Amino acid sequence: LDTWFSSWLWPISVFDGIRNPDNPEIKYYYPTNDLVTAPEILFFWVARMIIAGYEYQNEKPFHSVYLTGIVRDKQGRKMSKSLGNSPDPIELMNTYGADGVRVGMLLTSPAGNDLPFDESLCEQGRNFSNKIWNAMRLVKGWEVDSEAKQPENAQLAVNWFNARFNQALAQSEDLYSKYRLSEALMSAYKLTWDDFCSWYLEMIKPPMNQPIDKATYEATIGFFENLMKLLHPFMPFITEEIWHLLADRKAGDDLIVASMPKPGKVDTNLLEGFDFAAETILGIRKIRAEKNIPYRDPLEVFIVDKNKTYNPQFEGLIARLCNLTSIAQVESVAEGTFGFRVQATEIYVPLNEAIDVEAELEKLHEELKYHQGFLKSVDKKLSNERFVSGAPAAVVELEHKKKADAESKITLIEQQIEALSS
Repeated sequence: LDTWFSSWLWPISVFDGIRNPDNPEIKYYYPTNDLVTAPEILFFWVARMIIAGYEYQNEKPFHSVYLTGIVRDKQGRKMSKSLGNSPDPIELMNTYGADGVRVGMLLTSPAGNDLPFDESLCEQGRNFSNKIWNAMRLVKGWEVDSEAKQPENAQLAVNWFNARFNQALAQSEDLYSKYRLSEALMSAYKLTWDDFCSWYLEMIKPPMNQPIDKATYEATIGFFENLMKLLHPFMPFITEEIWHLLADRKAGDDLIVASMPKPGKVDTNLLEGFDFAAETILGIRKIRAEKNIPYRDPLEVFIVDKNKTYNPQFEGLIARLCNLTSIAQVESVAEGTFGFRVQATEIYVPLNEAIDVEAELEKLHEELKYHQGFLKSVDKKLSNERFVSGAPAAVVELEHKKKADAESKITLIEQQIEALSS
């Protein structure tokens, strides 16, 4: 028998389904769910297995076929010994760790396409492993006060991350169902690095040399465990290790056999409120950095909310993370302030006396010139009747949104110039 003749019986013969067609194993395992293979052997193997399945079992051998791409180098060439472009997997694992290499490979593997291998992505995977490990060390290093009351800011942070986790979990399940493994990894990556490590831990981190309350700590450990479950298919080694370091486990209570969490209710209002707060925090920090205002110097912030859309639920966290003495709503911009826009809300920070006003005015005039030029190009496109009548409605709507955004930025910059010039 040649290779392909014997191979077409593989789904059946591995369970002795030809000689013993009614044995328990063939009844349990046939048909299977998925076959992972390469597109070039669809006729030689996949089609023949399906034919054999209907011939000998009266049923297809699998429900879905996942076709993988070919691993290529950064120039798009196949890996080969003659080209010397094939990396040594053992050396890669010694350098970046097995989990780092797995993450690097998965980040380059969009569904159904070839894999343009880039070693720098393995380095990114290693850095991700380090990030998770350091986050675990930070959390496990906190002293816990069982008597302390949970602060309102910490409770808000816990509720926000719970909503964000449920949102990401639902997205992950959807991506798995569509075999988009690379996108599922990126979703878990951003949830862990950006939302958990960069935002959540900063929001609930206790002051230096101070304990954390028990409720927040236990919620954080629970989030960490669920993140390890979400990441385990991609990074089995470090997640299993951290799983056993987060809590005392019984024999056999391993992550590899733990149940995946189920998506819960998503509070979209809470998520939208945090998005506004995050943009506000980043905007204030940007002003501090550009104007050389030290974090130790407290600031006050003024908010102009003409559309009445401002949501104050995250004010406490904004004040804590930006070292603000107050956040006050005003009807108009105050003199001697520097501002930015978050959605429809204008936010202003009083300027430090040491700021070089002339340099700031020069920078603002450059920004104004850029946005005026951008607005001119958008107006030109929207005045073209052929474009407006021929382009999809969504594209035209996007151009109108660009115009509105540019106009609001121009108005804000002009107000800043006027405030600095007075």
